[in-house]
Amino acid sequence: MPAVLDIRTLVLIYVGINIGQAAVLVYLWSVQRNYPPAKDWAIGSLMFAIGLFLFALRNQASVVLTEIVSNLFLLPGLLLFNFGIVKAADRKPPFNFGLALCAVANGFLAWFTLVSPNYPASVLTQNLVFLTLDLYTAYACLRARTTKGNYTFRIIGILFIVLVIANVWRVAGGVFDLTFSLSPTLPRLLWIATSLISFPMITVLLTLHTSQRLQEEIHAQARHDILTQAYNRRAFIEFSDMEWARSVRHGYPLSILTVDIDHFKHFNDQHGHQTGDVALVQVSKSAQAALRTNDIWCRYGGEEFIALLPNTTMDKAMAVAERLRRSVENTTILSPRGSLSVSVSIGVAERSSKHSSLSEVLAISDAALYKAKATGRNRVIANYCEE
Repeated sequence: MPAVLDIRTLVLIYVGINIGQAAVLVYLWSVQRNYPPAKDWAIGSLMFAIGLFLFALRNQASVVLTEIVSNLFLLPGLLLFNFGIVKAADRKPPFNFGLALCAVANGFLAWFTLVSPNYPASVLTQNLVFLTLDLYTAYACLRARTTKGNYTFRIIGILFIVLVIANVWRVAGGVFDLTFSLSPTLPRLLWIATSLISFPMITVLLTLHTSQRLQEEIHAQARHDILTQAYNRRAFIEFSDMEWARSVRHGYPLSILTVDIDHFKHFNDQHGHQTGDVALVQVSKSAQAALRTNDIWCRYGGEEFIALLPNTTMDKAMAVAERLRRSVENTTILSPRGSLSVSVSIGVAERSSKHSSLSEVLAISDAALYKAKATGRNRVIANYCEE
């Protein structure tokens, strides 16, 4: 067998690839500090690469370094890396179990190395941990929720299954005779080749997942008001266009609530803009709690909000508006001066066949809002005259 297939050479290549993978994931973590799985991937892959490097020094360095210290990096490193993937797949990894597994395994490895030397038992112990962690990660990835056109974790799960199969074949095919010989077995070569291919692919997929997540965050930020986290005007226009088209096409009712905080300028002047911001946030939270799942809540500008109510008649919209008004009225706003409260006035309008655009319905709900303010505020007014 050519020397190029020497196991030590292949392991060193594998170490180099893992170091490159760790460098990529460390950089990924540096640009995604607010994403906990990225930290696990970075630290885990770095520890795993260090452990592999120490393991590759077998027969050239002390057995303590290559058999015991190496596994103190390998096993926890794989645990962190794999469980970071599990967290990214929106599942809670059993870290306590994993740490206990690694601790017990390292205890056995030390025993089989220093007290009662038994290399086959050491290899079996190490691989049982690898198989357990890889199988659990594959299960978590294959069970991960997927979005349309995004099967990243399903692919990662399949890659881990391939790694498990290759590792099992390696164990069954003579892993107890593992040495750095010049005549590597086929199962051993297959396992290393599978690892050389799978781990870089997993790294690429994790990078892709992080990039997609970042794009989703940017998209969400572009559609939400930064203070209240309600939808902004841009998002409202997108949703209203869709709901308007659906209402016209299928004849579904569509109603709008125009909501304005009463005397908000005076509230700001009296209590300060910081307290005013707190009031905006609390009003938005209270309103959203009063709305239904399919209702769309938007900060339209300043202290004005709009609620788009799909498939909702005027009578139902009035009931929703009254529930919203009461919810805000009962909301407590904490400030340096004590507990405060605000109220809202609401104008309600429903689309009819005579309306050619949403702006017409908005104008009607605005007129109803002005009427609510003119007649005492903290009330709901519906403009039926345009129906």
